[in-house]
Amino acid sequence: MPSEPLIELVLVGGGGTSADVLAIVDDINREAPRYRVLGLLDDALAPGSLQFGVPVLGGLSDAPRLLGNGRLVDCLGSPRSNARREALLQAKGLAGLPFASLVHPRAVVASSADLGEGCIVYPNVVLLARVRLGRHVTVLANCVLNHDVRVDDFGILASGVNLSGRVQVGRAAYLGCGCNVREDIRIGEGALVGLGSAVVRDVPPGTVVAGVPARERPSA
Repeated sequence: MPSEPLIELVLVGGGGTSADVLAIVDDINREAPRYRVLGLLDDALAPGSLQFGVPVLGGLSDAPRLLGNGRLVDCLGSPRSNARREALLQAKGLAGLPFASLVHPRAVVASSADLGEGCIVYPNVVLLARVRLGRHVTVLANCVLNHDVRVDDFGILASGVNLSGRVQVGRAAYLGCGCNVREDIRIGEGALVGLGSAVVRDVPPGTVVAGVPARERPSA
């Protein structure tokens, strides 16, 4: 039986997340060849140059012209810029294009979990019963999402985040490395939770919290 054709990928963004994604793709392909990376798009890098060993194809707005039958991979997002990620994709004409979801083979994903389009799940992540990830959610290494957790579109969980049961993370929120969130907590849209925080109260939309226990901090 002939093998399935490889899915062609174009990475959006040339920062550290794209380096991680290339490693994830390599590990997936080591299990069974599935993807071929054509290159990446970044407005700050020179077309034709190399970034992490793959060619820079152009800027973000070149995606509709370059994608063909492939899929994009959302490698954007940082603690201070994540709330603007969706608007950037829309402004550059990428919002209606197909995005791949990538799950590392060493992630544990319950059969009842559900992942939206454009998600990236790093190694050693655990997604337990009825976890729901929206579109363009990134979950970095060693995160644990317990039963009935929901992370809305464009949320990012940095390495080692632990979400207890029924936690709800709002759209485009960013949770820093190693933070722990008590059961039933709601983290509002666009909120930023500092690394190592212990979140024991709801976090209002657009606020910055940090500490043990987490308290509101001034925005930088």
